[in-house]
Amino acid sequence: MQILEADGVLEPTKLNQIWINDHIYIAILPESAYNLEVWENTTGKIHRMARMDYKYHRDTFAGFIYRLCPDINLMQIHSLQKQINPFFDLEV
Repeated sequence: MQILEADGVLEPTKLNQIWINDHIYIAILPESAYNLEVWENTTGKIHRMARMDYKYHRDTFAGFIYRLCPDINLMQIHSLQKQINPFFDLEV
């Protein structure tokens, strides 16, 4: 995945993005120590909200994403995990 630098902040390209809603998406970086990042795009300005090591701490993903997006429900979280797991060769 390519990373572009804009205004001193690293931001992911459109590769490996999973959108949560119209403004927030998950970027998957399988080779990085923090291999899952949550980004927010508001009024054309992109910033990273949080990041985690999904490969080894995926059991905490539901709480992690719920703290960032409290309006998300468990079925939506499960759907996100089904999209994320193949990047790490995990069962869907």
